[in-house]
Amino acid sequence: MARTRSTTAVKAALRERVKELTCLYSMAQHSADPARTLDAVLDNIARSLPAAWRFPGAARGRIELDGRRFESPDFDACAVTQEAAIRIRGRLRGRVCVGYRPGGRTGRIRAFLPEEQRLLDEAARQLSLIVERREVQAEQEAIRARLHQADRLATIGQMASGMAHELNEPLGSILGFAQLIGKTKRLPPQARADLRKIEAAALHARDIIRKLMLFARGGSGCRARVDLNRLIEEAASLWTIRGEEEHVRTVCELDPAQPAIWADPGQMKQVLVNLAVNAIQAMPDGGTLRIATRRDGAWTEMTVSDSGGGIPEATKPRLFDPFFTTKEVNEGVGLGLSVVHGIVAGHGGTIGVERSPAGGALFRV
Repeated sequence: MARTRSTTAVKAALRERVKELTCLYSMAQHSADPARTLDAVLDNIARSLPAAWRFPGAARGRIELDGRRFESPDFDACAVTQEAAIRIRGRLRGRVCVGYRPGGRTGRIRAFLPEEQRLLDEAARQLSLIVERREVQAEQEAIRARLHQADRLATIGQMASGMAHELNEPLGSILGFAQLIGKTKRLPPQARADLRKIEAAALHARDIIRKLMLFARGGSGCRARVDLNRLIEEAASLWTIRGEEEHVRTVCELDPAQPAIWADPGQMKQVLVNLAVNAIQAMPDGGTLRIATRRDGAWTEMTVSDSGGGIPEATKPRLFDPFFTTKEVNEGVGLGLSVVHGIVAGHGGTIGVERSPAGGALFRV
């Protein structure tokens, strides 16, 4: 009889051990598929986790991570639960729970077995590793994308510098000779009008080349201590009238404790005006242009956002490329944001774009 009981206990322990190993293997299988999103992985694990407990039919699982929940149906009906913390890089990010619904054989259960708690602790550890691995992969992909973008912009900058240098000389000749011809006496009115068009086109081309040179070379400009809040207030007059015509309201949320920055005031104003005008153009039916500053540790942050239609995800990787534009013909040559990127990078800063709370685009400098 004693041997029979011993054999039965061993078999029961083996069954429980098999369930535990199956549970951990299932977690590894769910996380190994790169095509599955992290949310899908966590949802599958939450639903499959209770299979390793004594009464899997009555058990329910839940995973909480950063305020998001993934759980078996009817988890809230559980009468008794146990949990384990999910810590990632030393920070508490969530928890994993298993509970029993009331009724049947589980109706009298008030505590879980020690081995079940150990399994839950191990599940929490594995979940921490899964989430951390996914986050590290996402960070690496983001770094690779930024490096690729920086390499591409550097290559384009070298090409732009060479093009600008080669075009400057013939363009100067065109403009100079057009102005000389314009001084000719008794020039027919039509010819004089045509010359004015040639001069205007040459000046426009020269402005494009100047922007190309600024993008390609960057340059430190004339640096000084700049009160960014005051610069924003002064520059607002440059687009306010246009904004009112387009029914766009400008709202400034400026941090009064914002310290002065070491920058070229002219270039900073160019960055601000360019972003503000782009925002106005993104709201043809009116809206709100919001400019904010704040201190982020040792950094100064400025955001310019709109309530327009936003920027498609497919467009974002090329947004700062020279000559890339989504505007209609004759509305822009696609150099504005490239110049902005060059100025910000030249000041040792970064610029990125994301979705604004109002649904439009938000540029974060």
